Amino acid sequence: MTEKIVLITGATRGLGLEAAMQLLQQGATVILTGRDISKGNEITAKLQQNYPQADFMPLVMSEPAGMGTIYEQVKAKYGRLDVLINNAAVTSTRSSTETGERATNTILSMDIADVKSIFETNVWGLLQLTRTLLPLLQESPAGRIINMSSELGSMHYQSDLTSPVYHVKRFGYNSSKTMVNLITIYLRELLVNTAISVFAVSPGWVKTGMGTAAACLEVPEGANIMVRAALEDVPENGFFTHDWQAIPW
Repeated sequence: MTEKIVLITGATRGLGLEAAMQLLQQGATVILTGRDISKGNEITAKLQQNYPQADFMPLVMSEPAGMGTIYEQVKAKYGRLDVLINNAAVTSTRSSTETGERATNTILSMDIADVKSIFETNVWGLLQLTRTLLPLLQESPAGRIINMSSELGSMHYQSDLTSPVYHVKRFGYNSSKTMVNLITIYLRELLVNTAISVFAVSPGWVKTGMGTAAACLEVPEGANIMVRAALEDVPENGFFTHDWQAIPW
Protein backbone atom coordinates (compact mmCIF):
# COMPACT_ATOMS: atom_id res chain seq x y z
CA MET A 1 0.00 0.00 0.00
CA THR A 2 1.00 3.63 -0.33
CA GLU A 3 2.44 4.66 3.01
CA LYS A 4 -0.22 6.48 4.99
CA ILE A 5 0.40 9.08 7.66
CA VAL A 6 -1.94 8.41 10.57
CA LEU A 7 -2.44 10.42 13.76
CA ILE A 8 -4.13 8.70 16.70
CA THR A 9 -5.27 10.53 19.82
CA GLY A 10 -5.08 8.71 23.14
CA ALA A 11 -2.51 6.33 21.70
CA THR A 12 -0.27 5.61 24.69
CA ARG A 13 -2.48 2.85 26.09
CA GLY A 14 -5.39 0.53 25.40
CA LEU A 15 -7.16 0.59 22.07
CA GLY A 16 -5.20 3.54 20.72
CA LEU A 17 -1.84 1.89 21.33
CA GLU A 18 -3.02 -1.42 19.89
CA ALA A 19 -4.34 0.31 16.77
CA ALA A 20 -1.01 2.10 16.41
CA MET A 21 0.87 -1.23 16.56
CA GLN A 22 -1.42 -2.86 14.00
CA LEU A 23 -1.08 0.10 11.64
CA LEU A 24 2.70 0.13 12.01
CA GLN A 25 2.72 -3.55 11.11
CA GLN A 26 0.84 -2.62 7.93
CA GLY A 27 3.54 -0.10 7.02
CA ALA A 28 1.80 3.12 8.00
CA THR A 29 3.59 6.05 9.60
CA VAL A 30 1.82 6.52 12.92
CA ILE A 31 1.90 9.63 15.07
CA LEU A 32 0.92 8.60 18.58
CA THR A 33 -0.41 11.38 20.79
CA GLY A 34 -1.10 11.63 24.51
CA ARG A 35 -0.84 13.94 27.49
CA ASP A 36 1.97 12.06 29.27
CA ILE A 37 5.14 13.12 27.43
CA SER A 38 7.46 10.77 29.31
CA LYS A 39 5.23 7.75 28.74
CA GLY A 40 4.69 8.68 25.10
CA ASN A 41 8.40 8.99 24.40
CA GLU A 42 9.13 5.72 26.19
CA ILE A 43 6.48 3.77 24.27
CA THR A 44 7.50 5.29 20.94
CA ALA A 45 11.18 4.50 21.51
CA LYS A 46 10.25 0.84 22.04
CA LEU A 47 8.09 0.80 18.92
CA GLN A 48 10.87 2.38 16.86
CA GLN A 49 13.09 -0.63 17.51
CA ASN A 50 10.91 -2.51 15.01
CA TYR A 51 9.02 0.32 13.36
CA PRO A 52 11.23 3.39 12.82
CA GLN A 53 8.28 5.27 11.32
CA ALA A 54 6.58 5.51 14.74
CA ASP A 55 6.38 9.06 16.07
CA PHE A 56 5.04 10.80 19.17
CA MET A 57 3.64 14.28 19.69
CA PRO A 58 2.21 15.48 23.02
CA LEU A 59 -1.44 16.49 22.99
CA VAL A 60 -4.00 17.30 25.68
CA MET A 61 -7.48 17.07 24.20
CA SER A 62 -9.02 19.43 26.75
CA GLU A 63 -6.50 22.18 25.95
CA PRO A 64 -7.30 23.65 22.49
CA ALA A 65 -4.42 26.13 22.70
CA GLY A 66 -1.94 23.30 22.12
CA MET A 67 -3.61 22.04 18.96
CA GLY A 68 -2.04 24.69 16.78
CA THR A 69 1.35 23.37 17.87
CA ILE A 70 0.59 19.84 16.73
CA TYR A 71 -0.70 21.21 13.41
CA GLU A 72 2.61 22.99 12.86
CA GLN A 73 4.59 19.90 13.86
CA VAL A 74 2.74 17.60 11.47
CA LYS A 75 2.86 20.16 8.66
CA ALA A 76 6.60 20.73 9.05
CA LYS A 77 7.52 17.05 9.31
CA TYR A 78 5.05 15.38 6.95
CA GLY A 79 3.27 18.06 4.91
CA ARG A 80 -0.05 16.23 5.05
CA LEU A 81 -2.19 13.88 7.10
CA ASP A 82 -3.98 10.90 5.56
CA VAL A 83 -5.91 9.60 8.56
CA LEU A 84 -7.05 11.21 11.80
CA ILE A 85 -8.30 8.74 14.40
CA ASN A 86 -10.16 10.56 17.17
CA ASN A 87 -9.79 7.87 19.82
CA ALA A 88 -9.07 9.76 23.06
CA ALA A 89 -11.96 9.77 25.53
CA VAL A 90 -12.70 9.79 29.24
CA THR A 91 -15.60 8.31 31.18
CA SER A 92 -15.13 10.69 34.09
CA THR A 93 -12.62 13.27 35.25
CA ARG A 94 -12.98 12.46 38.94
CA SER A 95 -14.26 9.81 41.34
CA SER A 96 -17.87 10.67 40.79
CA THR A 97 -21.32 9.58 39.82
CA GLU A 98 -20.11 8.64 36.32
CA THR A 99 -18.07 5.75 37.71
CA GLY A 100 -19.20 2.63 39.51
CA GLU A 101 -21.91 0.22 38.41
CA ARG A 102 -22.13 -0.05 34.64
CA ALA A 103 -25.94 -0.06 34.64
CA THR A 104 -26.45 2.92 36.95
CA ASN A 105 -28.69 5.71 35.63
CA THR A 106 -26.83 8.91 36.53
CA ILE A 107 -29.23 11.54 35.16
CA LEU A 108 -30.18 12.80 38.64
CA SER A 109 -26.99 11.99 40.55
CA MET A 110 -24.30 13.15 38.09
CA ASP A 111 -21.99 16.04 38.83
CA ILE A 112 -22.68 18.66 36.15
CA ALA A 113 -19.10 19.92 36.36
CA ASP A 114 -17.90 16.39 35.67
CA VAL A 115 -20.13 16.11 32.61
CA LYS A 116 -18.74 19.40 31.31
CA SER A 117 -15.21 18.05 31.76
CA ILE A 118 -16.10 14.86 29.88
CA PHE A 119 -17.39 16.99 27.00
CA GLU A 120 -14.20 19.06 26.98
CA THR A 121 -12.24 15.97 25.94
CA ASN A 122 -14.76 13.73 24.18
CA VAL A 123 -16.66 16.37 22.21
CA TRP A 124 -15.12 19.84 22.05
CA GLY A 125 -11.55 18.56 22.00
CA LEU A 126 -12.38 16.13 19.20
CA LEU A 127 -14.13 18.83 17.18
CA GLN A 128 -11.40 21.43 17.70
CA LEU A 129 -8.62 19.02 16.74
CA THR A 130 -10.50 17.94 13.62
CA ARG A 131 -11.02 21.55 12.58
CA THR A 132 -7.37 22.35 13.25
CA LEU A 133 -5.98 19.41 11.26
CA LEU A 134 -8.49 19.57 8.40
CA PRO A 135 -6.14 21.57 6.12
CA LEU A 136 -3.58 18.77 6.41
CA LEU A 137 -6.21 16.14 5.62
CA GLN A 138 -7.15 18.19 2.56
CA GLU A 139 -3.58 17.73 1.33
CA SER A 140 -4.13 13.96 1.23
CA PRO A 141 -5.39 12.31 -1.97
CA ALA A 142 -7.85 10.32 0.18
CA GLY A 143 -8.15 11.68 3.70
CA ARG A 144 -10.09 9.91 6.43
CA ILE A 145 -11.52 11.09 9.74
CA ILE A 146 -12.36 8.21 12.07
CA ASN A 147 -14.39 9.11 15.15
CA MET A 148 -14.42 6.48 17.86
CA SER A 149 -17.94 6.28 19.23
CA SER A 150 -19.88 3.68 21.22
CA GLU A 151 -23.13 1.74 21.16
CA LEU A 152 -23.85 3.68 24.34
CA GLY A 153 -24.23 6.80 22.19
CA SER A 154 -26.93 5.26 20.02
CA MET A 155 -30.27 6.99 20.63
CA HIS A 156 -32.01 3.93 19.22
CA TYR A 157 -30.30 1.56 21.65
CA GLN A 158 -30.84 3.91 24.57
CA SER A 159 -34.59 3.97 23.91
CA ASP A 160 -35.08 0.30 22.95
CA LEU A 161 -35.99 -1.88 25.94
CA THR A 162 -34.61 -4.93 24.16
CA SER A 163 -31.19 -3.46 23.35
CA PRO A 164 -28.12 -4.87 25.15
CA VAL A 165 -27.19 -1.43 26.53
CA TYR A 166 -30.65 -0.10 27.43
CA HIS A 167 -29.94 -0.07 31.17
CA VAL A 168 -26.46 1.47 30.83
CA LYS A 169 -27.35 5.12 31.36
CA ARG A 170 -24.18 6.94 32.40
CA PHE A 171 -25.31 10.30 31.11
CA GLY A 172 -21.98 12.12 30.77
CA TYR A 173 -20.12 9.53 28.73
CA ASN A 174 -23.12 8.27 26.75
CA SER A 175 -24.30 11.73 25.70
CA SER A 176 -20.76 12.68 24.70
CA LYS A 177 -20.74 9.76 22.26
CA THR A 178 -24.16 10.78 20.93
CA MET A 179 -22.55 14.13 20.17
CA VAL A 180 -19.63 12.40 18.46
CA ASN A 181 -22.15 10.68 16.20
CA LEU A 182 -23.78 14.01 15.38
CA ILE A 183 -20.40 15.59 14.65
CA THR A 184 -19.71 12.69 12.27
CA ILE A 185 -22.99 13.23 10.42
CA TYR A 186 -22.37 16.97 10.08
CA LEU A 187 -18.78 16.53 8.90
CA ARG A 188 -19.84 13.86 6.44
CA GLU A 189 -22.42 16.20 4.90
CA LEU A 190 -19.96 19.09 4.78
CA LEU A 191 -17.20 17.04 3.14
CA VAL A 192 -19.39 14.91 0.84
CA ASN A 193 -17.92 16.32 -2.38
CA THR A 194 -14.31 16.20 -1.24
CA ALA A 195 -11.63 13.50 -1.04
CA ILE A 196 -12.18 13.15 2.72
CA SER A 197 -14.30 10.32 4.17
CA VAL A 198 -15.73 10.46 7.69
CA PHE A 199 -16.51 7.39 9.82
CA ALA A 200 -18.17 6.71 13.15
CA VAL A 201 -17.07 3.37 14.57
CA SER A 202 -17.32 1.54 17.86
CA PRO A 203 -14.85 -1.07 19.07
CA GLY A 204 -17.60 -2.89 20.99
CA TRP A 205 -17.29 -3.80 24.65
CA VAL A 206 -13.53 -4.32 25.06
CA LYS A 207 -11.36 -5.42 27.99
CA THR A 208 -9.64 -2.10 28.66
CA GLY A 209 -9.39 0.09 31.74
CA MET A 210 -12.52 1.82 30.51
CA GLY A 211 -14.36 -1.33 29.43
CA THR A 212 -13.30 -3.41 32.48
CA ALA A 213 -12.33 -7.08 32.61
CA ALA A 214 -16.00 -8.07 32.29
CA ALA A 215 -16.05 -7.08 28.62
CA CYS A 216 -16.42 -9.69 25.90
CA LEU A 217 -13.76 -8.57 23.39
CA GLU A 218 -9.97 -8.55 23.63
CA VAL A 219 -8.10 -5.33 22.86
CA PRO A 220 -6.74 -6.46 19.43
CA GLU A 221 -10.29 -7.30 18.30
CA GLY A 222 -11.63 -3.92 19.37
CA ALA A 223 -8.76 -1.95 17.85
CA ASN A 224 -9.03 -3.69 14.50
CA ILE A 225 -12.03 -1.60 13.44
CA MET A 226 -9.82 1.51 13.52
CA VAL A 227 -7.27 -0.22 11.32
CA ARG A 228 -9.91 -1.35 8.84
CA ALA A 229 -11.45 2.12 8.69
CA ALA A 230 -8.00 3.61 8.10
CA LEU A 231 -6.79 1.23 5.40
CA GLU A 232 -9.62 -0.70 3.78
CA ASP A 233 -12.39 0.11 1.33
CA VAL A 234 -15.24 -0.09 3.82
CA PRO A 235 -18.74 1.46 3.93
CA GLU A 236 -18.84 5.05 5.14
CA ASN A 237 -22.54 5.90 5.28
CA GLY A 238 -23.44 4.53 8.69
CA PHE A 239 -22.31 3.76 12.22
CA PHE A 240 -20.39 0.50 12.60
CA THR A 241 -18.94 -1.78 15.26
CA HIS A 242 -16.50 -4.71 15.14
CA ASP A 243 -16.83 -7.00 12.09
CA TRP A 244 -18.39 -3.92 10.42
CA GLN A 245 -21.83 -4.59 11.84
CA ALA A 246 -24.18 -1.61 11.45
CA ILE A 247 -25.42 0.17 14.58
CA PRO A 248 -28.57 2.30 14.48
CA TRP A 249 -27.93 5.96 15.19
